[in-house]
Amino acid sequence: MRFALVAAAMLIASDGSGSDLWKNDPNVLLCSPTRLGANDTLVLTLGPKHGRELAIRRHSDGVWFFLVVQSAPLDMKTLMSRQDFAKARRVSLKVTDTGYAWVKGRGNEQVFTVRGKYSVHVSEVLESERGGHTCTVTYEP
Repeated sequence: MRFALVAAAMLIASDGSGSDLWKNDPNVLLCSPTRLGANDTLVLTLGPKHGRELAIRRHSDGVWFFLVVQSAPLDMKTLMSRQDFAKARRVSLKVTDTGYAWVKGRGNEQVFTVRGKYSVHVSEVLESERGGHTCTVTYEP
């Protein structure tokens, strides 16, 4: 059931039909810089009520990388707890940091490996139809 919910959330975010679920509001989520190089750090500035969970979606292949999520797989290396993320106002991610690739047979992997666009998603519950907030960055190593 859990994977079905994740698949539904990913489909909504990736095909554009649920664009109203993911809002771009820099008062809630701001990505800086918007262009990342091989040695850069992505800084997320988080507003009030940004949520408790964090994931990044790579546009080129649609793979989602979860960094903070409820009921994480046992082998997932989380960035921080959901409670700590909910309180955070700023999070720094090196382009070499890892996320949990939500693809069967995969796991913790470096997120930024392929040139192109990536969407950062924050939400109270990523694995739902609640949506949340997003911003987009481009990785150009």
